[in-house]
Amino acid sequence: MSARIAEVRRARPLLGTLVEITADGSTDTDVAKAVEAAFACVSRVHRLMSFHRRDSDIGRLNRLALHQPVRVHYWTWRVLATARRLSVATRGVFDITSAGLLVRWGYLPKFNMLPIDLNATWNDVLLLPDHRIRFNRSLLIDLGGIAKGFAVDRAIEALRAGGATSALVNAGGDLRAYGAVARVIHLRNPECPGALLNAGTLTRGALATSAHYFSARKWRRTSVTPLVDLARRRASTSTASVTVTAPTCMLADALTKIAMLRGPGMVRRLGGHAMFLPGPPANASAAKR
Repeated sequence: MSARIAEVRRARPLLGTLVEITADGSTDTDVAKAVEAAFACVSRVHRLMSFHRRDSDIGRLNRLALHQPVRVHYWTWRVLATARRLSVATRGVFDITSAGLLVRWGYLPKFNMLPIDLNATWNDVLLLPDHRIRFNRSLLIDLGGIAKGFAVDRAIEALRAGGATSALVNAGGDLRAYGAVARVIHLRNPECPGALLNAGTLTRGALATSAHYFSARKWRRTSVTPLVDLARRRASTSTASVTVTAPTCMLADALTKIAMLRGPGMVRRLGGHAMFLPGPPANASAAKR
């Protein structure tokens, strides 16, 4: 007679989306504790890396790092270090300093500080010893293109440590799984975002999806989206969606933005694989600074 497998499913609003965790293990109590630990990790990432929180690491950096080095949590440091490596590898295609434009276009709240230098780039964010950060120019950073994947990875670590034998963590389309249970995965249809497409099953691994289904808007009669190509001084207005698989969810999350801006070739060179789903015909031009 096979041993009973306990399954726990929970969902909570975090990271600006709905985070869903499904986990299996030997007893309901043990699995529930592992799930709670996983949510605690996601909540910590939210507190540390939210652009909207004045007391987060990102909030403190955006207020203070132009004037003095600011020490951050080592999780924040890890994400910033990964973002910098991707900026170097892509020659600025991935750039967390696009937040200044996102504030200008209304995607992020206004910051009460000096005028933003829109010529600032990732290279103006200095990573100093002892987990300290300093800015060379008046700029804003936002980790919305990478932190969600990092949070999923930390949740998976907590589930493993808590004894869950298999699990799936899904943070608004950034997800990762492990174990022997095949989880059914659905993707939004870019041509009809209210409809879902069956993308098969995932047993282990990470993937993330990026698209502009609901985020495109007009700014000064021009179409803009939150995905900014600073290297080419414009916003992506692609109507397609891209799903990237990678060894970690943090990498998959970041690579979706790179895929949308530069295509699958650059993604492959960085260790991921991209799949595009076509959207409706574009009817607006890209925004320029």
